[in-house]
Amino acid sequence: MTVLIDLGDPRGVDDDEPGDGPRLSRTGRRAAALLAVVLAGLLSCAGSAPATPWPLRRIAQLAPPLSAPVVFAGGLVLVVHRAEAARELVAVGDADGAVRWRVPLAGRSTEVHEARQVGATLLVTVLDTAAADEPWTTYALDPATGRRLWQERAYQLGVASGTVVLTGMSAAADWYGGWDVATGRRLWRHTLDASYRLSPYLADGELAGLVLVEDADGDRVRLVGLDGQLGDVHPLPAPTTAVQVVGSLVVAAYERDGRRRVTALRLPTLATAWDVAPAFGSRHVYLTACAPLVCASAADEVWLLDPVGGTVRWQGRVGGFTPLGPDRVLTGTDERPQAGVLRDTTTGAELLRMDEWTPAGTDGRRLVLTRTDGQRTWFGVVELARPDRIRLIGIGGITLDRCWLGGSSLVCQSLVGLDVYRVAD
Repeated sequence: MTVLIDLGDPRGVDDDEPGDGPRLSRTGRRAAALLAVVLAGLLSCAGSAPATPWPLRRIAQLAPPLSAPVVFAGGLVLVVHRAEAARELVAVGDADGAVRWRVPLAGRSTEVHEARQVGATLLVTVLDTAAADEPWTTYALDPATGRRLWQERAYQLGVASGTVVLTGMSAAADWYGGWDVATGRRLWRHTLDASYRLSPYLADGELAGLVLVEDADGDRVRLVGLDGQLGDVHPLPAPTTAVQVVGSLVVAAYERDGRRRVTALRLPTLATAWDVAPAFGSRHVYLTACAPLVCASAADEVWLLDPVGGTVRWQGRVGGFTPLGPDRVLTGTDERPQAGVLRDTTTGAELLRMDEWTPAGTDGRRLVLTRTDGQRTWFGVVELARPDRIRLIGIGGITLDRCWLGGSSLVCQSLVGLDVYRVAD
Protein backbone atom coordinates (compact mmCIF):
# COMPACT_ATOMS: atom_id res chain seq x y z
CA MET A 1 0.00 0.00 0.00
CA THR A 2 1.30 3.45 -0.91
CA VAL A 3 0.24 6.51 1.07
CA LEU A 4 0.86 10.02 -0.29
CA ILE A 5 0.96 12.97 2.06
CA ASP A 6 0.07 16.19 0.21
CA LEU A 7 1.67 19.22 1.88
CA GLY A 8 0.27 21.63 -0.69
CA ASP A 9 1.82 24.33 -2.83
CA PRO A 10 3.44 27.14 -0.76
CA ARG A 11 2.35 29.73 -3.34
CA GLY A 12 -1.24 28.53 -3.57
CA VAL A 13 -1.26 28.68 -7.39
CA ASP A 14 -1.31 26.13 -10.19
CA ASP A 15 1.76 25.46 -12.32
CA ASP A 16 0.16 27.12 -15.35
CA GLU A 17 -1.44 29.98 -13.48
CA PRO A 18 0.01 33.27 -14.70
CA GLY A 19 1.29 35.76 -12.22
CA ASP A 20 4.22 37.87 -11.18
CA GLY A 21 5.08 36.01 -7.98
CA PRO A 22 8.21 33.95 -7.38
CA ARG A 23 8.79 30.99 -9.68
CA LEU A 24 9.67 27.80 -7.86
CA SER A 25 11.70 25.28 -9.80
CA ARG A 26 9.80 22.27 -11.25
CA THR A 27 11.67 20.03 -8.82
CA GLY A 28 10.73 22.31 -5.92
CA ARG A 29 7.04 22.37 -6.88
CA ARG A 30 6.83 18.63 -7.25
CA ALA A 31 8.60 18.05 -3.95
CA ALA A 32 6.39 20.53 -2.12
CA ALA A 33 3.19 19.16 -3.69
CA LEU A 34 3.77 15.41 -3.36
CA LEU A 35 6.40 14.53 -0.68
CA ALA A 36 5.58 10.83 -1.00
CA VAL A 37 6.07 8.62 2.04
CA VAL A 38 5.85 4.95 1.20
CA LEU A 39 4.78 3.62 4.59
CA ALA A 40 4.56 -0.03 3.55
CA GLY A 41 8.08 0.13 2.15
CA LEU A 42 9.42 1.64 5.36
CA LEU A 43 7.80 -1.11 7.42
CA SER A 44 8.70 -4.10 5.28
CA CYS A 45 11.72 -3.10 3.17
CA ALA A 46 14.34 -1.75 5.49
CA GLY A 47 16.94 -1.97 2.73
CA SER A 48 15.06 0.28 0.28
CA ALA A 49 16.80 3.44 -0.96
CA PRO A 50 16.04 6.54 1.18
CA ALA A 51 14.38 9.61 -0.36
CA THR A 52 16.63 12.49 -1.43
CA PRO A 53 17.00 14.75 1.63
CA TRP A 54 16.00 18.40 1.63
CA PRO A 55 18.87 20.91 1.36
CA LEU A 56 17.71 22.35 4.70
CA ARG A 57 17.46 20.20 7.83
CA ARG A 58 16.84 21.01 11.47
CA ILE A 59 19.71 19.87 13.68
CA ALA A 60 18.62 21.16 17.10
CA GLN A 61 15.92 22.95 19.04
CA LEU A 62 17.00 25.32 21.80
CA ALA A 63 14.30 25.61 24.46
CA PRO A 64 13.59 28.69 26.59
CA PRO A 65 14.97 30.45 28.52
CA LEU A 66 17.51 30.51 25.68
CA SER A 67 16.29 33.57 23.80
CA ALA A 68 16.80 35.47 20.58
CA PRO A 69 18.54 37.25 19.01
CA VAL A 70 21.60 35.15 18.19
CA VAL A 71 25.03 36.02 16.80
CA PHE A 72 27.45 33.80 14.85
CA ALA A 73 31.23 33.76 15.32
CA GLY A 74 34.02 31.19 15.09
CA GLY A 75 31.73 28.27 14.21
CA LEU A 76 29.45 29.01 17.15
CA VAL A 77 25.91 30.24 17.65
CA LEU A 78 25.95 32.59 20.66
CA VAL A 79 22.76 33.13 22.64
CA VAL A 80 21.77 34.36 26.12
CA HIS A 81 20.18 32.03 28.69
CA ARG A 82 17.77 34.37 30.48
CA ALA A 83 16.79 32.65 33.71
CA GLU A 84 15.28 34.67 36.56
CA ALA A 85 18.15 34.03 38.94
CA ALA A 86 21.11 34.36 36.58
CA ARG A 87 22.13 34.96 32.99
CA GLU A 88 24.54 32.88 30.93
CA LEU A 89 26.18 33.14 27.54
CA VAL A 90 25.66 29.82 25.76
CA ALA A 91 27.76 28.68 22.80
CA VAL A 92 26.19 26.13 20.43
CA GLY A 93 28.09 24.44 17.60
CA ASP A 94 26.66 25.69 14.32
CA ALA A 95 27.40 22.37 12.59
CA ASP A 96 25.72 19.98 15.05
CA GLY A 97 23.60 22.11 17.40
CA ALA A 98 25.36 20.77 20.49
CA VAL A 99 26.07 23.05 23.47
CA ARG A 100 29.83 23.68 23.71
CA TRP A 101 30.01 25.77 26.88
CA ARG A 102 28.19 28.17 29.21
CA VAL A 103 29.60 31.31 30.82
CA PRO A 104 27.93 33.32 33.63
CA LEU A 105 27.17 36.92 32.65
CA ALA A 106 27.23 39.93 34.93
CA GLY A 107 24.14 42.06 35.50
CA ARG A 108 20.88 41.48 33.63
CA SER A 109 22.20 40.75 30.17
CA THR A 110 19.32 40.42 27.70
CA GLU A 111 20.91 39.69 24.33
CA VAL A 112 24.10 39.14 22.37
CA HIS A 113 24.74 42.09 20.11
CA GLU A 114 28.14 41.59 18.48
CA ALA A 115 30.79 38.86 18.31
CA ARG A 116 33.96 38.16 16.39
CA GLN A 117 36.89 35.80 16.74
CA VAL A 118 40.35 37.38 16.61
CA GLY A 119 43.06 34.72 16.63
CA ALA A 120 42.69 32.75 19.87
CA THR A 121 40.26 35.25 21.39
CA LEU A 122 36.48 35.45 21.02
CA LEU A 123 35.11 38.97 21.60
CA VAL A 124 31.43 39.06 22.56
CA THR A 125 29.41 42.21 23.33
CA VAL A 126 26.13 41.80 25.24
CA LEU A 127 23.42 44.27 26.18
CA ASP A 128 22.96 44.65 29.94
CA THR A 129 19.79 46.39 31.15
CA ALA A 130 20.85 46.46 34.80
CA ALA A 131 22.88 49.66 34.35
CA ALA A 132 21.28 52.26 32.08
CA ASP A 133 24.41 54.43 32.03
CA GLU A 134 26.68 51.46 31.14
CA PRO A 135 24.48 49.22 28.95
CA TRP A 136 27.22 47.24 27.19
CA THR A 137 29.77 44.66 28.31
CA THR A 138 32.41 43.13 26.04
CA TYR A 139 33.87 39.77 27.11
CA ALA A 140 37.11 38.29 25.79
CA LEU A 141 36.79 34.50 25.92
CA ASP A 142 38.62 31.34 24.95
CA PRO A 143 36.52 30.14 21.98
CA ALA A 144 37.12 26.45 22.79
CA THR A 145 36.16 26.50 26.48
CA GLY A 146 34.48 29.85 27.15
CA ARG A 147 37.10 30.70 29.79
CA ARG A 148 36.98 34.41 30.53
CA LEU A 149 40.20 36.24 29.64
CA TRP A 150 39.13 39.83 30.35
CA GLN A 151 36.10 42.11 30.10
CA GLU A 152 35.19 45.80 29.83
CA ARG A 153 31.96 47.76 30.28
CA ALA A 154 32.00 48.85 26.65
CA TYR A 155 30.85 48.14 23.11
CA GLN A 156 33.26 46.91 20.42
CA LEU A 157 33.46 49.06 17.28
CA GLY A 158 36.03 47.05 15.33
CA VAL A 159 39.35 45.22 15.35
CA ALA A 160 42.57 45.66 13.39
CA SER A 161 46.17 44.53 13.94
CA GLY A 162 45.41 42.99 17.32
CA THR A 163 43.72 46.15 18.64
CA VAL A 164 40.01 46.29 19.46
CA VAL A 165 38.39 49.72 19.59
CA LEU A 166 35.83 50.01 22.40
CA THR A 167 33.41 52.78 23.31
CA GLY A 168 31.78 53.15 26.70
CA MET A 169 29.21 55.25 28.49
CA SER A 170 29.08 56.26 32.14
CA ALA A 171 27.47 58.87 34.32
CA ALA A 172 30.74 60.81 34.48
CA ALA A 173 31.77 60.86 30.81
CA ASP A 174 31.58 58.86 27.61
CA TRP A 175 34.80 57.56 26.13
CA TYR A 176 36.44 55.44 23.45
CA GLY A 177 39.82 53.73 23.25
CA GLY A 178 42.03 50.94 22.00
CA TRP A 179 42.68 47.66 23.86
CA ASP A 180 45.13 44.85 23.11
CA VAL A 181 42.96 41.87 22.15
CA ALA A 182 45.21 39.16 23.56
CA THR A 183 45.94 40.71 26.98
CA GLY A 184 43.14 43.20 27.58
CA ARG A 185 45.71 45.95 28.19
CA ARG A 186 44.47 49.47 27.48
CA LEU A 187 46.58 51.14 24.78
CA TRP A 188 44.91 54.56 24.62
CA ARG A 189 41.67 56.25 25.59
CA HIS A 190 39.87 59.56 24.86
CA THR A 191 37.01 61.18 26.74
CA LEU A 192 34.05 62.46 24.76
CA ASP A 193 32.94 65.75 26.27
CA ALA A 194 30.55 66.85 23.50
CA SER A 195 27.65 65.48 21.54
CA TYR A 196 29.18 63.02 19.10
CA ARG A 197 28.73 60.20 16.62
CA LEU A 198 31.45 57.63 16.19
CA SER A 199 31.66 55.29 13.19
CA PRO A 200 34.30 52.78 12.08
CA TYR A 201 36.07 53.47 8.79
CA LEU A 202 37.02 50.44 6.68
CA ALA A 203 39.60 50.13 3.92
CA ASP A 204 39.64 46.92 1.86
CA GLY A 205 37.33 45.36 4.43
CA GLU A 206 39.65 46.09 7.36
CA LEU A 207 39.24 48.67 10.12
CA ALA A 208 41.36 51.69 9.16
CA GLY A 209 40.26 54.14 11.84
CA LEU A 210 37.27 56.01 13.20
CA VAL A 211 35.21 58.92 11.95
CA LEU A 212 34.30 61.24 14.81
CA VAL A 213 31.41 63.66 14.19
CA GLU A 214 31.00 66.44 16.74
CA ASP A 215 27.97 68.69 16.76
CA ALA A 216 28.27 70.66 19.98
CA ASP A 217 29.04 74.06 18.44
CA GLY A 218 28.67 73.42 14.73
CA ASP A 219 28.97 70.15 12.85
CA ARG A 220 32.51 69.01 12.21
CA VAL A 221 34.26 65.76 11.44
CA ARG A 222 37.74 64.34 12.05
CA LEU A 223 39.54 61.01 11.78
CA VAL A 224 40.93 59.00 14.67
CA GLY A 225 43.77 56.59 13.93
CA LEU A 226 44.04 53.08 15.35
CA ASP A 227 46.79 54.47 17.59
CA GLY A 228 44.41 57.07 19.00
CA GLN A 229 45.90 59.99 17.09
CA LEU A 230 43.36 62.72 16.25
CA GLY A 231 43.30 64.16 12.74
CA ASP A 232 42.47 67.69 11.61
CA VAL A 233 38.95 69.06 12.04
CA HIS A 234 36.85 69.50 8.88
CA PRO A 235 33.62 71.53 9.12
CA LEU A 236 30.36 70.18 7.73
CA PRO A 237 27.53 72.29 6.30
CA ALA A 238 25.18 73.40 9.06
CA PRO A 239 22.75 72.28 10.17
CA THR A 240 23.20 68.64 9.20
CA THR A 241 20.38 66.18 9.85
CA ALA A 242 22.20 62.92 9.11
CA VAL A 243 25.84 61.87 8.86
CA GLN A 244 26.97 58.38 7.86
CA VAL A 245 30.11 56.58 6.75
CA VAL A 246 29.28 54.88 3.44
CA GLY A 247 32.14 52.97 1.88
CA SER A 248 34.99 55.41 1.33
CA LEU A 249 32.79 58.47 1.95
CA VAL A 250 31.42 60.49 4.83
CA VAL A 251 27.97 61.58 3.58
CA ALA A 252 25.84 64.23 5.26
CA ALA A 253 22.32 65.51 4.65
CA TYR A 254 21.65 69.19 5.32
CA GLU A 255 19.43 72.09 4.24
CA ARG A 256 20.42 75.25 2.39
CA ASP A 257 18.15 77.90 0.88
CA GLY A 258 15.12 75.76 1.57
CA ARG A 259 16.46 72.69 -0.26
CA ARG A 260 17.61 69.39 1.18
CA ARG A 261 21.08 68.48 -0.02
CA VAL A 262 23.64 65.69 0.38
CA THR A 263 27.36 66.32 0.54
CA ALA A 264 30.17 63.74 0.55
CA LEU A 265 33.71 63.91 1.93
CA ARG A 266 36.29 61.49 0.56
CA LEU A 267 38.14 59.29 3.06
CA PRO A 268 40.82 59.49 4.36
CA THR A 269 41.52 63.09 3.24
CA LEU A 270 38.01 64.38 4.10
CA ALA A 271 38.13 66.60 1.02
CA THR A 272 34.71 67.43 -0.47
CA ALA A 273 33.89 64.94 -3.23
CA TRP A 274 30.47 66.27 -4.29
CA ASP A 275 27.41 68.21 -3.16
CA VAL A 276 24.00 67.53 -4.76
CA ALA A 277 20.35 68.45 -4.26
CA PRO A 278 17.99 65.62 -5.29
CA ALA A 279 14.29 66.49 -5.35
CA PHE A 280 13.53 65.18 -1.86
CA GLY A 281 9.86 65.34 -0.96
CA SER A 282 10.48 65.22 2.80
CA ARG A 283 12.53 67.22 5.25
CA HIS A 284 13.85 64.05 6.88
CA VAL A 285 16.57 62.40 4.79
CA TYR A 286 18.28 59.17 5.82
CA LEU A 287 21.56 57.94 4.38
CA THR A 288 22.96 54.42 4.19
CA ALA A 289 25.15 52.15 2.08
CA CYS A 290 23.62 50.37 -0.91
CA ALA A 291 26.87 48.98 -2.28
CA PRO A 292 28.25 50.11 -4.59
CA LEU A 293 25.96 53.17 -4.40
CA VAL A 294 24.70 55.52 -1.68
CA CYS A 295 21.04 55.26 -0.61
CA ALA A 296 19.28 58.50 0.35
CA SER A 297 15.70 57.94 1.48
CA ALA A 298 12.93 60.36 2.38
CA ALA A 299 9.45 59.15 3.37
CA ASP A 300 8.68 56.17 1.09
CA GLU A 301 11.05 57.19 -1.72
CA VAL A 302 14.69 56.31 -2.27
CA TRP A 303 17.43 57.88 -4.39
CA LEU A 304 20.47 55.85 -5.42
CA LEU A 305 23.48 58.17 -5.75
CA ASP A 306 26.71 57.43 -7.59
CA PRO A 307 29.61 57.50 -5.09
CA VAL A 308 31.93 59.21 -7.59
CA GLY A 309 29.91 62.30 -8.49
CA GLY A 310 26.67 62.09 -6.54
CA THR A 311 24.50 61.82 -9.66
CA VAL A 312 21.15 60.04 -9.24
CA ARG A 313 21.45 56.59 -10.83
CA TRP A 314 17.79 55.79 -10.18
CA GLN A 315 14.95 56.86 -7.93
CA GLY A 316 11.62 55.35 -6.97
CA ARG A 317 8.73 55.14 -4.56
CA VAL A 318 9.47 51.72 -3.13
CA GLY A 319 7.89 51.63 0.32
CA GLY A 320 11.08 50.70 2.11
CA PHE A 321 14.34 49.00 1.15
CA THR A 322 16.98 46.65 2.53
CA PRO A 323 20.52 46.49 1.08
CA LEU A 324 21.57 42.86 0.57
CA GLY A 325 25.21 43.31 -0.36
CA PRO A 326 27.02 44.35 -3.54
CA ASP A 327 24.66 45.02 -6.49
CA ARG A 328 21.45 43.82 -4.81
CA VAL A 329 18.73 45.65 -2.87
CA LEU A 330 15.34 44.42 -1.66
CA THR A 331 12.51 46.96 -1.95
CA GLY A 332 8.81 47.14 -1.41
CA THR A 333 6.41 48.14 -4.16
CA ASP A 334 3.79 50.79 -4.70
CA GLU A 335 1.17 48.15 -5.47
CA ARG A 336 0.91 45.69 -2.57
CA PRO A 337 2.22 46.08 0.98
CA GLN A 338 3.45 42.48 1.22
CA ALA A 339 5.16 42.41 -2.17
CA GLY A 340 8.95 42.36 -2.18
CA VAL A 341 11.14 43.01 -5.20
CA LEU A 342 14.79 42.06 -5.61
CA ARG A 343 16.49 44.77 -7.69
CA ASP A 344 19.81 45.48 -9.31
CA THR A 345 21.27 48.20 -7.11
CA THR A 346 23.02 50.08 -9.89
CA THR A 347 20.09 50.23 -12.33
CA GLY A 348 16.96 49.70 -10.24
CA ALA A 349 15.86 46.93 -12.60
CA GLU A 350 13.46 44.35 -11.11
CA LEU A 351 15.13 40.94 -10.96
CA LEU A 352 12.61 38.88 -9.01
CA ARG A 353 9.32 39.41 -7.20
CA MET A 354 8.98 37.65 -3.85
CA ASP A 355 5.36 38.19 -2.86
CA GLU A 356 4.47 36.82 0.59
CA TRP A 357 8.05 35.68 1.30
CA THR A 358 10.02 37.13 4.24
CA PRO A 359 13.83 37.60 4.05
CA ALA A 360 15.56 35.50 6.70
CA GLY A 361 19.17 36.46 5.96
CA THR A 362 21.88 36.64 3.35
CA ASP A 363 25.53 35.63 3.24
CA GLY A 364 26.24 37.79 0.18
CA ARG A 365 25.90 34.80 -2.12
CA ARG A 366 22.36 33.64 -1.43
CA LEU A 367 19.22 35.02 0.17
CA VAL A 368 17.23 32.71 2.45
CA LEU A 369 13.47 33.31 2.62
CA THR A 370 10.63 32.02 4.78
CA ARG A 371 6.88 31.80 4.32
CA THR A 372 4.66 30.62 7.16
CA ASP A 373 1.51 28.80 6.07
CA GLY A 374 -0.72 27.33 8.78
CA GLN A 375 1.35 25.08 11.05
CA ARG A 376 4.48 25.03 8.86
CA THR A 377 7.10 27.29 7.36
CA TRP A 378 8.41 26.96 3.84
CA PHE A 379 12.08 27.83 3.32
CA GLY A 380 13.42 29.06 -0.01
CA VAL A 381 16.72 30.29 -1.44
CA VAL A 382 17.56 32.82 -4.13
CA GLU A 383 21.03 32.81 -5.68
CA LEU A 384 21.90 36.51 -5.77
CA ALA A 385 24.21 36.23 -8.78
CA ARG A 386 21.40 34.66 -10.87
CA PRO A 387 18.10 35.53 -9.16
CA ASP A 388 15.77 33.87 -11.65
CA ARG A 389 13.68 31.85 -9.17
CA ILE A 390 13.00 30.91 -5.57
CA ARG A 391 14.23 27.38 -4.92
CA LEU A 392 12.35 25.48 -2.22
CA ILE A 393 14.85 23.93 0.23
CA GLY A 394 12.80 22.67 3.19
CA ILE A 395 9.84 22.77 5.52
CA GLY A 396 9.78 23.44 9.25
CA GLY A 397 7.45 24.42 12.05
CA ILE A 398 5.92 27.84 12.62
CA THR A 399 8.56 30.56 12.37
CA LEU A 400 7.80 33.91 13.96
CA ASP A 401 9.37 35.98 11.16
CA ARG A 402 12.68 36.18 13.00
CA CYS A 403 15.61 34.26 11.54
CA TRP A 404 19.36 34.75 11.55
CA LEU A 405 21.76 33.36 8.95
CA GLY A 406 25.41 32.64 9.62
CA GLY A 407 27.23 30.84 6.82
CA SER A 408 25.40 27.54 6.37
CA SER A 409 23.53 27.86 9.67
CA LEU A 410 20.06 29.32 10.10
CA VAL A 411 18.42 29.97 13.47
CA CYS A 412 14.71 30.82 13.62
CA GLN A 413 12.43 31.88 16.45
CA SER A 414 9.60 29.37 16.81
CA LEU A 415 6.65 28.87 19.14
CA VAL A 416 8.71 26.62 21.41
CA GLY A 417 12.18 28.16 21.31
CA LEU A 418 14.91 28.49 18.68
CA ASP A 419 15.20 26.06 15.77
CA VAL A 420 18.73 25.53 14.42
CA TYR A 421 18.97 24.48 10.76
CA ARG A 422 21.82 23.65 8.38
CA VAL A 423 21.58 24.69 4.74
CA ALA A 424 23.51 22.53 2.26
CA ASP A 425 25.42 24.25 -0.53
